[in-house]
Amino acid sequence: MNEKLTVAFEFSRDQVVTVATLAGVELDQELWSKLTEKPVNLSLNDIDDKDAQLGLMITLVATAVEKI
Repeated sequence: MNEKLTVAFEFSRDQVVTVATLAGVELDQELWSKLTEKPVNLSLNDIDDKDAQLGLMITLVATAVEKI
């Protein structure tokens, strides 16, 4: 069984600015353009914290199942 669940998210510029500000990153037009020029593929392995990985995975899978 090779099928995989794909979950897509979209964030508004205001949402990204808020998170970037909290992270101490300035979201200028150049960075925004790079972020929005094509989809950004992420993996849970991109998150170093194993508890955060598990929490995010539980949330995403449970939400996807509920949505169906």
